[in-house]
Amino acid sequence: MDFVAQIIGLIASIIMIGAIQVKEKKNLYLILNILVKILYGINFALLSAYSGTITQVIGLVITVVAYIYTKKSLEIPKWLTTIFIMVTIIAGIFTYSNIYSFMAILCGITYALIVASKNMKNIRKLNLAQALLWTIYDLIIKAYTASLSSTFVLISTGIAIVRYDVLNAKGEKNV
Repeated sequence: MDFVAQIIGLIASIIMIGAIQVKEKKNLYLILNILVKILYGINFALLSAYSGTITQVIGLVITVVAYIYTKKSLEIPKWLTTIFIMVTIIAGIFTYSNIYSFMAILCGITYALIVASKNMKNIRKLNLAQALLWTIYDLIIKAYTASLSSTFVLISTGIAIVRYDVLNAKGEKNV
């Protein structure tokens, strides 16, 4: 099962890296993320990482809801984001197996906030924290191929923060 889990994680990682390169959030990006959530959910389930699995299932629901709202050009209501966060916390309590389970649950919470946010600076900060937590969690639960995309997102987000938030902020002060 471990070999199958690694192959599924690798496929999900490749799709995730491809999704990051999609220009618009509207359709293809969200559809690819739905597929990624399903594959990572299977990956974590095969590795008996149930906090990661439930986080992916909830993330799948969040992504589908985001897709529906985006297609209708609507914002996700704050009350719905709050419900997603509460469900993630409750699910985390039921799937808790060790201290590392909290990492997956924190990733689920940050994902709900990322999807609901419109501020790219905040999205980048949350994404950086989430990518760091996923990278560590993936390595601990032996989801080695899944850690590839987590590491890629971590590096890519770090670069984006430097480019858009640090260097751009310095450039604005000099103007």
